[in-house]
Amino acid sequence: MTGTAASLRIADSGFAALPTGVDLTSAASSAWVDLGLSLALPTAGTYHLDAVVRGNIGRMGTGENALITARLWDVTAGAVVPDSQAIVVQIAEFAPGAATALQWNGSTAISVEYKPTSPRTVRLEVARIDVSGTTEVAGIGSDTLQRTTLRYARVG
Repeated sequence: MTGTAASLRIADSGFAALPTGVDLTSAASSAWVDLGLSLALPTAGTYHLDAVVRGNIGRMGTGENALITARLWDVTAGAVVPDSQAIVVQIAEFAPGAATALQWNGSTAISVEYKPTSPRTVRLEVARIDVSGTTEVAGIGSDTLQRTTLRYARVG
């Protein structure tokens, strides 16, 4: 039964939820921020890593273009988990002109297969990127409306 749900054996798993939101307004543009959400992968193997990240970003002015991006970071290896970067939310003004007040909320899912050769610690990181202008409000949300989460399942 290769490739079916019946053939997938979960050997180990872990889950963590961000207890409260994180304000990104004071972080420098393009600086990666450790959200304090990490999991220890206990052994070498094949893992399915999943994250759900909720973000909000707001600006007031003209020519807005900013975003929040997320990634999984292998702390042990000091490297990005391949193919784990995703845009959480972006705000951009299509036709620059009169000043406007804008705030956007969004979320993204990250889902990758990862095959470390030894035990690892993986954490969720985010960055606010101001392409043009200055962000006035930016953060990662986690509350009863939607949690920001990180999960792993070892499948081999």
